[in-house]
Amino acid sequence: MKRKFLYVCLFILLAIIGHSYVIYRYVFDGVLFTGPNDGMEQMVPIQMYLFDNWRNGQFFYATDFGLGGDFFTDLAYYFSTNLIFIINVLVIIILKMFIPLATSDIMFWMNNALIISVIKSAIAMCATFAFVRYISINRYISMLAAFLFVISPLYFRFTVYWPFFSDIFIWLPLLLLAIERYLKQGKIGLFIVIAVISLINNFYFAYYQLLTGTFYFAIRLCFKHQQDIIPRFKAIITLSVASILALGCSLFFFFPAIQGYFNNRRVPFDGHVDLLEPFNQNTNIFYDNYLIVILFITIQALLSFKLYKHYYFRLFAIGTIVLIIASFFPFIDQVFNGFSAPQKRWHYLIAFSAAILIALYVKFFRTLSFKQYIFPSIIALGFIIACAWYYDDVVAWVWFTPIVSLIGFLILLISDARTRVTLTHGFLLSVAILGFLVSAVFIRNQIYFEDHVERASKYYVNASLFNTPLQRQLVSEMTHDKSEDERIDWRVNEQDNTPMYQHFKGLSIYSSIFDHSILDFYYDQLKINMQSESVSRYQSTNERQNINSLFSIKYLMRKDYQQNLPTYFKETKSEGQYHIFENKLNLPSVRVSNNTYNAQQLSEPIDREHAMLDGVILNNQGQPYQDKAQNLLDKVNVRYHGIKRHSDNQVYISKANSHVQIHIPQSLRQRYKDFYLTIKVKRGQPDSNYSININKYKNDRLFNNSTYRTGVDTQLYRTQPDANGDINVSLSPTGPYYLEIQRLHGEDYKKLKSAHDSHTNKGHYKDIKNGVKVKLTKHQSGIASINIPYREGMHAYVGNKKVKPFKVNYMMTGVPVDKDDYEITIKYRPKYWYTMICLSIVSMFISTVWIGRQKIKKKNL
Repeated sequence: MKRKFLYVCLFILLAIIGHSYVIYRYVFDGVLFTGPNDGMEQMVPIQMYLFDNWRNGQFFYATDFGLGGDFFTDLAYYFSTNLIFIINVLVIIILKMFIPLATSDIMFWMNNALIISVIKSAIAMCATFAFVRYISINRYISMLAAFLFVISPLYFRFTVYWPFFSDIFIWLPLLLLAIERYLKQGKIGLFIVIAVISLINNFYFAYYQLLTGTFYFAIRLCFKHQQDIIPRFKAIITLSVASILALGCSLFFFFPAIQGYFNNRRVPFDGHVDLLEPFNQNTNIFYDNYLIVILFITIQALLSFKLYKHYYFRLFAIGTIVLIIASFFPFIDQVFNGFSAPQKRWHYLIAFSAAILIALYVKFFRTLSFKQYIFPSIIALGFIIACAWYYDDVVAWVWFTPIVSLIGFLILLISDARTRVTLTHGFLLSVAILGFLVSAVFIRNQIYFEDHVERASKYYVNASLFNTPLQRQLVSEMTHDKSEDERIDWRVNEQDNTPMYQHFKGLSIYSSIFDHSILDFYYDQLKINMQSESVSRYQSTNERQNINSLFSIKYLMRKDYQQNLPTYFKETKSEGQYHIFENKLNLPSVRVSNNTYNAQQLSEPIDREHAMLDGVILNNQGQPYQDKAQNLLDKVNVRYHGIKRHSDNQVYISKANSHVQIHIPQSLRQRYKDFYLTIKVKRGQPDSNYSININKYKNDRLFNNSTYRTGVDTQLYRTQPDANGDINVSLSPTGPYYLEIQRLHGEDYKKLKSAHDSHTNKGHYKDIKNGVKVKLTKHQSGIASINIPYREGMHAYVGNKKVKPFKVNYMMTGVPVDKDDYEITIKYRPKYWYTMICLSIVSMFISTVWIGRQKIKKKNL
C-alpha cells in the first residue's frame, strides 16, 4: 500500500513537471491552458452550464439551452456523461460547502481546466504504467513509457481545445491491460469495467476503443504470447459476451448519448479525399509537426532488428510502422471518424505505440553490438538534422538529441556492469528530458501561437470581446426587467454560448450536437439566415420581427457598429458602446388557438410565420392556410451589373463592384415594412469561402468541401431597400457562381399586430426542474402552443389530468386544453430512461454473477 501511494505521488510530480511550461506561462504571462475558439467558446461555457444546472437539481431539460432542449442528451458528446467531469463537479460541490469558490466566474473554470489536466495526466500515467509493467516487468521502463505517452504533444493539443478527448489517455492503456490480463490469466472483470466506462464516458471515443481493442485483440490472437492460457475460440466467445454485457451495463448513459447523435443533423460528407497525403512538414510526425511529434529514438528502435526477437518489442515496432504508414492515408482518418470527413484524432495511438517501443528499446538496447547501435543512431540523427536543414527551422530540442545518442553510445563502450546500470538510468532520464523538451517546444510553437497568447489570456477573458463587468451589468438589468419566459438576443461578437457564461435566457448555442428539429426549423421551414454559416451553431433570427416575437424575445443588445435591427425594436438604453432595444410587438410564450393549419400545405417561410401568428401548425392535420403572401418578383426591376450571365443560372463575377440590383417600386415600399428575398447561391471552381452581401448585411458562407457546411444553398434574407429603393446583391470573391433570384415577398406586419393586440388566449410559463409550469389566462378550447422545443420523452398534466404533448409549429410544444383549464405542467426525461436503467441493472447483475462463477471455476482448476 505504501509503495502504491509513493507511485501516485511520483506520477503527480511527473504530471506537474510535464505541465511546468504551461504553468510558467500562466503564472508569468497570464496565458490560459484553454484555447481560443473551441476551448473558450465551447468547452468552458458548457462546463459552467452543466455545473449550474446540476447543482440546482436540473439534469435533463432546460429552456435556456439555446432555444431550449435536452442538454443531457445533446451534451453527451462533451461532458454530460463524462465521468471525469462528473467527479470534478462533485468535488467542487463538496469544496463549496467549506470554501468559497466563484463558480459563476468563467475564470474559475479556466483555472479548473489546468488543475484537472494535471490530475488527469497523473491518472493516465498510472494507467499506462500498469499496462507497461504488466508486459515488461520493469518499473523504470514502465515509468518512462507512461511519462513519454502522457506528456506527448497530442495530450496537450487535445486538452487545450477539447479536454474530453484526452480522457482516452486513461482508458486506452487500461483497455489493453484488460485484454492482456484475460489472455494470460483468464480474468474478465477488468475488461467489462473498462468497456462500461468507455461507453459511458464518451460514445465517440468508445468507437475508437472498439476499433483499437478489436485490432489489438486480433493481433494477439494471431500471434500468441507464450504465457497466453486462453484458446482462441474461447477468447473470442468470452470477450464477445463480455462486450455485450458491458453495453448492457452502460445503456442508462450510452443510449441517450447515441440517441442524441442520431437526432443530430449533419450533411453527409461527399467531398474529394486524396488517396495519399504527401510527405511534408505537415505530415512529418518526427519534426515540429502541427499535430504530433514522435521522438527520433523511434526510428532508432525500428531499425534495431535484433530486438525484434522480443515479443512485445516486435508487437509495438510493427504496430508503430503500421500506424505511421496509416497516417498518410486520409481514408484511415475517415474510418475513425465514422466514415465521414477525415479527422486526425486517432494519432494518440501512434504516441502510445511509440512511447512503449522507446521504453522497451531502453530496456533491451544494451544487448546490441556497437555497430547495431551506431548505424540506426546515425540514420535517426541524420534524418532530424536533414529536416532542420530542409525546413530551415532548428527547434530547440534538436541540440539535445546528440546527447541522448552519446549516452547510449557510452553505455555500449563501458564494460563495468555497475557503471553501465548507472548510465542506463541516465539514458532513461535523457530520453524523458527529450520528451519533455519536445512537448514544451510543441506547446510554444503549435499551441501558444500569437492568436492563442492574445485571446486565451486573463486579460482577454475580461475584455469587451468576451466578458466585461459592464456587459454582465446590462444583462442583469435586462433579466430583471423581463419575465422569466422572455428572452434576450445578445452575443459577444461570435460567442454563441454567451448566454451560458453570462447567465441569461438567450437563443444561441455553439455545439456539435443538438436536436435536428431546431436546425430543420432554421434551415428548412423558416430559412433563418445565420450570419456566419456553421452546422455546429444557431443564433439570432436575421432580425426578422415575426420570429423575434414568436419566441418572446423582449430585448436585443448590440454594439455601436451593429445597425441591423428588427422593425419594431426601439432603443431604451445606451451605455458606452452598448445599446439595448425593446420589442414593442412581443408575444406571450404560450398562446391558445383552435385554428390549426396543415404543415404540408405551406411552402413559403413567410406563410409559415403568418400561420403561426394566426394559429397552430400541425403535421398532416388541420386546414390549408389560405392567406398566402404574393411573390413580388414580377413587380420589380432586376438588373445585373458587371455580371456575365450564362445558361442555367451560371454567372461569372468579374469585378469587386459587380452586383444584382433589384429596384422596388414606390408603391411596394409604401405598402411593406420589410422584404424577404430568397436566393440560391453556390460557389463554383476554384472552391473557396465566399460572402453574400445584401445591402449592408454580409453573410459569410463556407466552401463546398467544408466539414462544417450546412449544405443549404437556398437562403432567405430579410432586408429593406436603400434610399434609392434598391436591394443590392453582391458576391465575393470574384469567379463563377450559381445564382438564382427565386422569390421576393413583402411583410406589412398586420398579422403580428393583430396577434399582439389580443388580450385573451395567452399564458406564461415558469421554469421547474426538467420542465415548465404554464399559467393560462382566459382562453378558448384549443391547442396551447408553448415556444419551447418539443422532445420525445415529454409528459404533460393539465390540472390533475395526464395528457400527451406533441410537436406544433415545426419544433414547439403543443398541449390540448379546454376553456376551463388554467394550469399545465410539462416534465421531461430522456426517452426509455427507466427502461434503460432496468436493462443496465440486469446487465450489472448478470456480469457480477458471471465474473463470480469464472473465479470459482478458476479456483477449482
